[in-house]
Amino acid sequence: MLRRIPYTPLVCLVLLVSMCFLSPSWAVAPDESLDVLLKPNNTNLAASPAIHQTKAKRPNFGFPAPWAGNPYVPGPSRITKVKALPPTLLPMSAPAMGCFLPMPRPGQWQIGVQGIYARLRGSVQWPRYTWSWGWGYQEQADFTDSFGLPAHQVIPEVNAKYQFRCNWGLQYSGLWTEVKGGKWVDNWFYFGFQGGGSTPQIWSPGQQIQSRWQHGYQKVGLVYDALKSCKATLSLFGGFMHADDRIDANCYMCGNFQNTFSKSMDTAAVGVEFQKCVATNFNGGTFSCDAKATALFVDDVEGVDVQAGGRYTIPMNCGRWGYMKGGYRLIDLKKGPSDYVLKTALEGGYLEMGFIF
Repeated sequence: MLRRIPYTPLVCLVLLVSMCFLSPSWAVAPDESLDVLLKPNNTNLAASPAIHQTKAKRPNFGFPAPWAGNPYVPGPSRITKVKALPPTLLPMSAPAMGCFLPMPRPGQWQIGVQGIYARLRGSVQWPRYTWSWGWGYQEQADFTDSFGLPAHQVIPEVNAKYQFRCNWGLQYSGLWTEVKGGKWVDNWFYFGFQGGGSTPQIWSPGQQIQSRWQHGYQKVGLVYDALKSCKATLSLFGGFMHADDRIDANCYMCGNFQNTFSKSMDTAAVGVEFQKCVATNFNGGTFSCDAKATALFVDDVEGVDVQAGGRYTIPMNCGRWGYMKGGYRLIDLKKGPSDYVLKTALEGGYLEMGFIF
C-alpha cells in the first residue's frame, strides 16, 4: 500500500517562510525584527534613530543645489538682474573725486612757453642831472615819444619748474626781446654825451633818429608749497633776478654819431603764488585760477612782477598733463643810482602752453 506524503502542510510552511523574508519589516534593526513578526499590525512602533538620522550636508560653496526632479522639466531659476554702471571716460590720471588740481609730483617737470602781447612803456634819464634843466629841456627820453620805438610787441618767455621734493621745487623763467624803431625828432631831450666826453648830447627837433632797445629779464629761485591739498596750493618764492638793458640811438644826418646806454640789474626776488581748482569735467579736464606776485628790491632797484588768469589742464595718461593758461601780466622795473634813471614796463595779456611730465 503506497505511503501518503503530507503536501498541504509543506505548502503552508513555504508560504509562511517566504512572507517572513520578503516582508519590508526586516529592514528594521535586528533587535526589533521579532516584535514585528509577533505584532505585524502594530503601527505605533517607534522608528529607529538610525533610520531618521539626517546626514550632514556638503557645502556647495555658493553654487545652487542640483535639481533632482524630472530632467525634462526645468528646475527653479535663480537668475537675478544686475544693473550695469553708466559708462564713464575717467582717465587713469584723473581720480574719481570732486575738484582736482593737477600739479607736478616729486621728480616731474613743468615746462611752458608764454607769449606776452605787451604794451611797452619806458624812459631813460642819462645823464641824471644837467645844467639846462631850468631851460625847459626834457630830462627823460621816452621810448615811444623820443626814440620812436613801437608801443606794442609780442615777447616770448620760457618757464621751467622741477619738483624735487613734495613741497620743494626749483623754478626758472626768462624772456628776451629786441625792438627797433625810429622817427623824426619833434621834442628836445638829453641822451648820452657828445663824442664820449662829459658834455650831454642834446637831441632837437628836425633830426632823424634810429633806435634799438634790447631787454633781458630772468628769475631763478626756490619754491616752497606752504599750503597744499588736492584742490588748492599756496606757494612761496625766493630767489634772484637779473635784467639787462641796452639802448642804441644814432643820427645819420647829424654826422653819424651814436650813443649807447647799457646797464644791468641784479636784485632779490620774493613772491607768492596761489592756485585753486574751480571745476573738473567728466573727462578729467580741470579749470583753475592762477595768480602770482613777485616783489623785486635791493641794489637801487624797485619792481614788481604780477600776473593773474585762468588755466585749463587736460590729462595725457601716465601722470602727465598738458595745460593752457591766459590772463594779464605786468612787469615794472625801475633803477635809479646817482648817474642815471631807467624805467621799463611791460603790461598786457598773455597766453601760455606747457606740459607736466
